[in-house]
Amino acid sequence: MFVQIEPEQSHYIRTTWMLSAQITLEFADNSKIRFFSQSEALSLAEQVRKRNVFARHSWENNFYFQRAGEFANQTVIEVFRTGDPKSMSDEAEKVASILEKLTVLSSTLALDKTNLQRKLGINSKPRTETDFINSPNFHFLRSRARQTPDVQCININEKFCKRFYRCGFDALTSYILSNSDISKRVLLSLDWLFDSRLEPRLSASIIKTSIALESILIFSETESLAQSLSERAAFILSSNPNRRKLISRILKRFYDARSGIVHGSHNKAKKITSSLLETGDRLTVLLCLIIAANSKLWSTTENLREWCENQRWGEPSSEVKIPFPDIYLRNALLVGQKELDQIK
Repeated sequence: MFVQIEPEQSHYIRTTWMLSAQITLEFADNSKIRFFSQSEALSLAEQVRKRNVFARHSWENNFYFQRAGEFANQTVIEVFRTGDPKSMSDEAEKVASILEKLTVLSSTLALDKTNLQRKLGINSKPRTETDFINSPNFHFLRSRARQTPDVQCININEKFCKRFYRCGFDALTSYILSNSDISKRVLLSLDWLFDSRLEPRLSASIIKTSIALESILIFSETESLAQSLSERAAFILSSNPNRRKLISRILKRFYDARSGIVHGSHNKAKKITSSLLETGDRLTVLLCLIIAANSKLWSTTENLREWCENQRWGEPSSEVKIPFPDIYLRNALLVGQKELDQIK
C-alpha cells in the first residue's frame, strides 16, 4: 500500500508474516521493519480519507479506509523513495523483499534451520487441514482434521538488533542495494540461501546452498567446483593457515554430499546431514558479510578472483576486514569439525 507523505517521497508499506518487531530495525536508506500500532493505522486511514480526492467516493473510501486499518498491530516493512507510487513501486517492492530476506537470514548465525522452520510453521508434509476417505460401499470411513501449525515468527528484539548491526548486516544491506558487479552475485547468493533455509527437504537444501556458494565464488563454467570454491572460501574467511585447511576440508565434504545428490551416488549421498548443511549455510552468510565489508578491496569480480589466486602462492593476507565477532566463524567450524571427526 502507498501513501504520499510529502512532495518528494512516496511511502511503501507492507506486512510480513515471518517477522515480529518488538523494537524498530532501521536501515541506512531510512527503510524500517517495525511495529505499526492501531493509532498509526487509524491515522493513516484518516489521512487517506481526507487528503485523497478519489478515496472520497463511497466504495473507494470504504476499501482504502479498511485496508489501512488492517495494518493495526502488525509488523510492517516501510520503504521511502522519491517519486510518485507508480514510478517507485517496483523498486520499493524489491527493496522490501530484500530487507525481509536479509533479516531472516541474519538469524542463521544464532538459530539453526530446524528451529527456524519450526518458528515459521514450515513442514515437509502438505498442510491438509481436513481429509475424508471412504470405501466404494461406504463400509469404511475415515476423516481427520489437522490444525495448521502456529507461526511464531522471528522476534526482532534488542538482542536481535544488536547482533544485526554488530555483525555488519546493515552494511550488507546497503551493499546489495548498490547494484555493483559483485553485489549482484551476493544478492543472488542470498536469494538461493533464503530458499534453502525455508526448504524442508534436506537434499534440496544442500543443492540450493551449493548454488548460493557458487554464485559468489565460481567465475567460470570450466572450473572445478569443489576445489575452487573450497580454496576461495577458506582464503576469504580466515588468514589463519590451520583454519583455512579446516574450511577447505568442510566444504569439500559438503560438495561430496552435493555430488551424491546430483549424480545419484549412494555412498556420497550418505554423507548428507543437517549439521553439514547448517555449516554450509553459516559459512555462506559469513562470506557475504566479509565481501560487503571489503567492497573497496574487491570492487569487481576480477579483483576478487585475482586476490584469491595471489593467496594460493603468497603469505596469508591481513588486509581483509572481518565485520563480525570471531565466535560466529568459530561456532560454524565447530559444527563442521564434528562432521569430519565422524568419518575418521
